[in-house]
Amino acid sequence: MRTTAERGIRAGTIAGALLAVLILVAGCASADTRPTDAGRATAVPAPRGPGGNGGLLVGARWYVQWITVGGRVTTAPPRAAAWVEFGRDGTAEGNYGCVPFRAAVTVAEAALTVGRKVDGGPSAEHCPTSYRVFGEKLRKLFSGPLGIDRRVDDLTMDLRNREGDYVAVKLIRPQGLFGSRWRLDHVVVGDSVAPVVGGEEVYYVFHRDGTVTGKAGCNDFTGRAVFDDDTLSMDRLTRTTHRTCSRELMDQERMLLTDEMVPRRMEYGHALTRAFEAIDESRGLDRFGYGWVAMPNGS
Repeated sequence: MRTTAERGIRAGTIAGALLAVLILVAGCASADTRPTDAGRATAVPAPRGPGGNGGLLVGARWYVQWITVGGRVTTAPPRAAAWVEFGRDGTAEGNYGCVPFRAAVTVAEAALTVGRKVDGGPSAEHCPTSYRVFGEKLRKLFSGPLGIDRRVDDLTMDLRNREGDYVAVKLIRPQGLFGSRWRLDHVVVGDSVAPVVGGEEVYYVFHRDGTVTGKAGCNDFTGRAVFDDDTLSMDRLTRTTHRTCSRELMDQERMLLTDEMVPRRMEYGHALTRAFEAIDESRGLDRFGYGWVAMPNGS
């Protein structure tokens, strides 16, 4: 068994090695200037909506943390099983914990109205009783007129009815997640944060069909990226171009891209309104993850 000192040395060695690679400033002399699908990706659009708290809700996915009815708190199922995503087309989709649903929703600056809902079949054949009990309470509470209050900040909201009962939600997927460019801002290694070189030439474009495209600083790439509850699984990240750049940039690219068949699974609940992280916490002191920032229009 490794001692605490040995574990600290190992984590520091890994972090130091990656930091040495990532903090070097590098340029790229491209030998292939043909346009690619990655190059045609769009930047994250400016938020559109009613403004206020309602504008923060629209276009993003929120998971349910708990509900309060008559002053009694019921905690939601784990792993973001209960969630709701507010579309820009006057609809919302989500899951009560076991049963998916769609609803007509009108969102204003400080309130929303949940109209007719259509429930689907159970998400799993055998759903725990606690999930079903919670789901039924959430189904009844998430209906009709609801006020929108910030609980702590713009990442946490309470959807409150006229009786004072409410649904507590927290941001899990930021606005414009799919089909837009997300610049890779940093890599998490152990307890260290390593900046990424290459600026806006290192970006990812996530697609709803479970794929990802982008640019790793020198070459374009494609791969798989599946968002499921609070987990992002990425694998088979491979180059689609064959440019040659500086050694430092190519070393960073090799670290970012992998053709492994086994997905790297990371929790991505570390979200901000225009940024998010995905981190594999299962590695303990050797944890690894990514931090992305929305690229503005025109990038």
